[in-house]
Amino acid sequence: MKKILIGIAILLLLGGGAYFLTKGDDDANQAETQTNTQTSTDNQSSSGSNFSPVSTEGQDFVATITTSSTAGTSTAKFEQDGSKTRYTLSSNGQESQFVYTKDFYYSCSSGTCYKFPISQSSSSGVDAKSYSYTQEQLASYKNSATSKGRQDCPGGGTCEVWSVGTTTASTTLYIDVNNQRIRQVESTIGGATSKITYEYKDVTIAIPANAKSLPTTP
Repeated sequence: MKKILIGIAILLLLGGGAYFLTKGDDDANQAETQTNTQTSTDNQSSSGSNFSPVSTEGQDFVATITTSSTAGTSTAKFEQDGSKTRYTLSSNGQESQFVYTKDFYYSCSSGTCYKFPISQSSSSGVDAKSYSYTQEQLASYKNSATSKGRQDCPGGGTCEVWSVGTTTASTTLYIDVNNQRIRQVESTIGGATSKITYEYKDVTIAIPANAKSLPTTP
């Protein structure tokens, strides 16, 4: 069974610098099924057989990421425009952006951008796949998903709330009952917490102009 951990990006502020720790799906231990379930209307248990969120693939959205740890709290933004994505963060008055396309990624700071092959994207310290979910990934959560009933969605509407627990992390997903879209993901691992709130709207991501290409290392 595929190992599961909803992506969690933890920003730790260290003496004016920034350190990223991104946890991907393959870093988790095998999910354990939780049993304390309820529905919003009749207290009957709801199993993962009703867990059917839709993929974020190909959809335009803006995700606001809030992370908290012993080092403090930080906020970042992740945007998806079809096949392009952009990650923006601010620290100590400085803004940095990472733009990802099929073939390249761009790192921009203080008005200067650099262009790299997408094969080197891990060097950016940001895993763009941590905030966008394929249908295959969501299907892998189904057996361990446990309903916690219905609650208000962030920003309005009604969500079915699902818990996915592992031996190392606790994750809660808010799924819109009208369209099955993911509206929020909350994760806790160790002493750090992450909340990702999704807003689905038209997004346009421009490729950074005049980006510099660094010499290729032999």
